[in-house]
Amino acid sequence: MAAEGPVYLRWRAGRPAPEEERFDTLDAALDAVEARWESLQHQAPQILDTRRLLLLSTSELLEMAAEEGDPPSG
Repeated sequence: MAAEGPVYLRWRAGRPAPEEERFDTLDAALDAVEARWESLQHQAPQILDTRRLLLLSTSELLEMAAEEGDPPSG
C-alpha cells in the first residue's frame, strides 16, 4: 500500500480532542501503528490523508492486525 504523504495517524487517548501524529508516507504510519498496536488498538486509531480524509478506519486496521496474526480485541 503506497500513498503520497503526508499522512496522519489519529487516535483517542482519553481526551475530548484526538491525538494526531504526522508521517511522510503511509508505510511509515502503518509501521507506527504496528509498533504501538498494544495500546492503540483500544484507542480508535485511524489513518488520514493529507487533506485529513479517512484512508484506513479503525475496523480496517483491526482486520489488518487479524490478518497479521494478532488477535482482534472485541
